[in-house]
Amino acid sequence: MKNGNMIFASLCLVGACALIASTASGTGDEVFMAKFRPDSTSHLYPVGAKATVEASVTDKAGKARTEGLVEIWADDEWTNVVWRHTADLAKEPTIRIELSRQTPGALRLWMCGNGFNVQRKPERIIFGVEDIAPLTQCPPDFEEYWRGEQKRLDREVPIDVVKTPAPDLSAEDRDAFRVSFATFGGKRIYGLLSVPKAPGRHPAIVNVPGAGSGVWFLHKGLIRPGYITLVMNVHDFPHCKSKEEQKKRFGEMVARLSAESGEPTYQRYGFASGRRDAPIYHDMMLGMTRAVEWLANEPYADPSRFVYRGGSQGGGFGIYLTALWGKFAKSCIFCPNMCDMLAYKHGREPGSEHIKDQTPAHRPEAEKAAPYYDACNFARMITTPVRMTYGTMDDNCQTVGGIAAFNSIASKDKRLFLLPGFGHGSRTEGTDINEWLFSP
Repeated sequence: MKNGNMIFASLCLVGACALIASTASGTGDEVFMAKFRPDSTSHLYPVGAKATVEASVTDKAGKARTEGLVEIWADDEWTNVVWRHTADLAKEPTIRIELSRQTPGALRLWMCGNGFNVQRKPERIIFGVEDIAPLTQCPPDFEEYWRGEQKRLDREVPIDVVKTPAPDLSAEDRDAFRVSFATFGGKRIYGLLSVPKAPGRHPAIVNVPGAGSGVWFLHKGLIRPGYITLVMNVHDFPHCKSKEEQKKRFGEMVARLSAESGEPTYQRYGFASGRRDAPIYHDMMLGMTRAVEWLANEPYADPSRFVYRGGSQGGGFGIYLTALWGKFAKSCIFCPNMCDMLAYKHGREPGSEHIKDQTPAHRPEAEKAAPYYDACNFARMITTPVRMTYGTMDDNCQTVGGIAAFNSIASKDKRLFLLPGFGHGSRTEGTDINEWLFSP
């Protein structure tokens, strides 16, 4: 589907057949797989068009199950069930489903078995993909606020760079360092930096990891010959030297933040105050932005060839940093979180559940701060060339919220790869993303 400079590339993967892989339904030991096969291999349809989907059940070897009852239903990406059917597989081993949607958005398909396990995870068919827009409102002072915060950080808090050699992370062709940078509240941004030993000015890859305990080493997927690599965790403690130590420090951080906020995850921290500067991401994204600016001014760096690559939480931060720093040559964003966070107030699953899942007493105040952290609103500031991927089965960072963020990106050079049959993850199968990202 193409609209001017906006290109949507939906790839035909695993035969455009959704292999459902999540929490099992029913009883018994053997687990069966639900399959949904839309007549559009892209899973994309115009608004109002009829979508025909064939559904079936197989064992893990791909052999069709021809006995037992299954329940299949479709919802409108929220709580409204628009179609439901109970099928006897002995009589109806392949179930034919006809669906349509009159507004831009998705329909989710689900299946469960009666008395046997069918693994459950929703597949989506998407209508009017180019017209899916955020439902979370953008505050009128959004960009003014964040530009002001960038200036305030530079004015009030010296960057105080600490750069320590890390021989345990170095290699024959590169030197590694543990680095940190001051940000608001006495906190620091902690990063791992890899610099080629070869003389000259080098391009750079910037990355923020996905949610969780963060990284304690330089992942080989982010090391590229001739490139600087800077990886920054969304945590307030230094990188550790082992997985066990990193997980221990992370657990301690989460326990401390949860005790302060009354919320079980660090991502929800601070929203309940209603203050724009209280969420944990505030100090982190601002500190990271000026860390990238610091790197760009180092004598070994070529700032004209900086790229960003990251997914999930790192995808959300990719949108944040691409908007706030504004100088990346290219950005590759995988399944970003923090997209369209208040969509649930308007009858659609939010792209990120950090606000919807707040303790009910906290939610009204959290909803005041949320628009200032919504990736859809940062996307409006982006003029950098962008590539984005999303699996149609992503139920971690919901697909439609990500599409809304993509549609909000101001850049004329952008491309979205929708991956049928895939869930959450930094997928590149069947795409030219890596070639594009590292091409001159």
